[in-house]
Amino acid sequence: MLPRTIAPLAGLALSIAVTSLLGCDEKKPDAAAPSPSAAPTTSNLAVLMPAPTPSAAAPAPPPKKKDVVCSKDATITFTDPKFEAIVRVQAQKPEGTITKADLGKVKTLSLTEVKLDEIDPCLFPLFTSVKGLYLPPGKIEDLSPLKTLTTIESLRIAATQIKDLAPLSGLVKLDRLDIGRTPVKDLAPLATLVNLTELQIDETEVTDLTPLSKLKKLEMLQMKRTRIADLSPLKELKGLKNLHIAGSAVSGQAVILGIPGLKVHDE
Repeated sequence: MLPRTIAPLAGLALSIAVTSLLGCDEKKPDAAAPSPSAAPTTSNLAVLMPAPTPSAAAPAPPPKKKDVVCSKDATITFTDPKFEAIVRVQAQKPEGTITKADLGKVKTLSLTEVKLDEIDPCLFPLFTSVKGLYLPPGKIEDLSPLKTLTTIESLRIAATQIKDLAPLSGLVKLDRLDIGRTPVKDLAPLATLVNLTELQIDETEVTDLTPLSKLKKLEMLQMKRTRIADLSPLKELKGLKNLHIAGSAVSGQAVILGIPGLKVHDE
């Protein structure tokens, strides 16, 4: 018979042994398995993924022109006293009311000192006999009000914001035209102006002279400081007498034109 003091110790040893065996049967965690906290989150992806490049916004269309309603009144009222003074001199009417009929008597309009942001579509078509029109430099953008003035022989629109020459295509009596220092790129509307003798396109964005190839009466062409690189469209213009090319990309080409009597100004 075992002593009483040994029996409790034997029970304790048995309990420890059982506990050890149970501990060995437990599944150990896989060291290679990633912890839940390591999984990528939406916020992590937002940091790692580059943001998409925003597409360029389409340019806004130009504002639609408002319909113009012209007065049926026979009298004309000018808001610019300089403009009125010029008309009075040309219409030979120093005093009294100016009428629409008076505007039809004007032969020359030199408006270079007049502040003019646009060509009034109700006023300018009334100058039905004008032969010389000289517009001031500035913000003028639209030549449409001039398209019916088929009597014009000399026109200057230099240093304006004009881009489209289409309204001039029907002005076949044009003899002299100055479009220098404008953002004009296309001379195609000038192809019908067969009576042109002088043309100035200095400091424009024109690069192609092809529309001028049929202007047989052209005697003077100024194309200073332009990006024009080819003079060949001028070969058949045997009446060309003066060609101004200073600051352009065609220096030295003029000799190949073979036009008798042509003077080339390169300065």
